[in-house]
Amino acid sequence: METNTQLEGILIPMPTAFKEDGAVDESGVDALVDFYIAAGVQGFFALGTHGQGMVMEIDERKSVAERMVRRARGKVPIVLHIGTANTYSSIELARHGASLGVYALAVVPPYYYPHNDYEVFAHYKAIAQAVPGTPLFIYDNTETTHVHITPPKVLKIQEAISPACTLAGIKVSFLPFDGLLGYLFTLPRSIGVFPGGIFSLYAGYSLGARGAIHPPSTPFPELCVKMFLSLKEGKLEEARRAHDQLAAVMRVVARFMPEHGRGVFGEIMRLRGLPVRRFPRWECAPLSSQEREALKKGLVEAGVSLPLP
Repeated sequence: METNTQLEGILIPMPTAFKEDGAVDESGVDALVDFYIAAGVQGFFALGTHGQGMVMEIDERKSVAERMVRRARGKVPIVLHIGTANTYSSIELARHGASLGVYALAVVPPYYYPHNDYEVFAHYKAIAQAVPGTPLFIYDNTETTHVHITPPKVLKIQEAISPACTLAGIKVSFLPFDGLLGYLFTLPRSIGVFPGGIFSLYAGYSLGARGAIHPPSTPFPELCVKMFLSLKEGKLEEARRAHDQLAAVMRVVARFMPEHGRGVFGEIMRLRGLPVRRFPRWECAPLSSQEREALKKGLVEAGVSLPLP
């Protein structure tokens, strides 16, 4: 994938489909890639939190990455997350990802153990030196790593990985809008800022937000793409309508999250006609038939297109 064009738009944090026994469902992965490309997403953010990378073995992550690259056939850029809790397995995944020719390699800070700044910067530097010439992409996810990559730390990481690699962007998760402004006003334009919230894109696009990487809206990519393209084309009323519809849809989804967790997304993907037998990989409380009908009714009322029964 050529890296001379600016990465922008909806980078879908693609869920990985699994079989009932927890094995990767290769045909389900193919179907999801096709679904998102048909919806017009501008790229993939693969094997991050929503992509279940952290609960997959190294060889499974390699296999899914290979399959995604083959299926996408260069139609959209892929930012491949290769982060793990230790530098050495991250390097192994980074070298494999670089060999696939992905647009960039996303790296979450090392997690589980508390790490100081020196250790975090050394982690990124070691990965960069292992894959010279491949752009890196910071994945800031403080809720799960307990390491916050602040704007000054982004610049330190950029310094640490240079000259081996450039820094293509950062996904900023779980951050209120006023916190996002620090990245937009501090970082050079060469580093794309992608909020983890689709609603922050609506508010922040005119200020420099490059796109969004928003897990909860993954079953509804066409609405996200519509909002982004409307913002890009200056069609603000259309962007507002897409924003408001997404808000209505997210309100429906949120009603079922406390009891059913990420299993709600698997259920919605099936309601949308996607052959996703299991998502996430772990067992979640199933929806009752009544809850399933209530979910379906709520989505239809919010304007989501579902296949005929």
